[in-house]
Amino acid sequence: MRSYAKAEAFCEAKTRHPLVKPGPIDAPRTQKANWSDPTKLAGLAEAYAVTGGDDEKAARILGVSLGSARLAKKRHLDASTVGRCPKAP
Repeated sequence: MRSYAKAEAFCEAKTRHPLVKPGPIDAPRTQKANWSDPTKLAGLAEAYAVTGGDDEKAARILGVSLGSARLAKKRHLDASTVGRCPKAP
């Protein structure tokens, strides 16, 4: 297990765009990404278009954590095409 952790850390250090470490849950609003900004939202859509829907690559391009990119996609990109709540069958 230790060798896996070393290999992962080594590969992450060599990447072109390393993943951002997740911030604390209770971080102030100034430290969080503002996805309601039209330019940030356009960047989100462009990053997912370039990566073909890959969350990790999009997070690296945007410079945010993996969870932040995944949640923004779910809330802002998927919600605009499907709607807020899925309809029951």
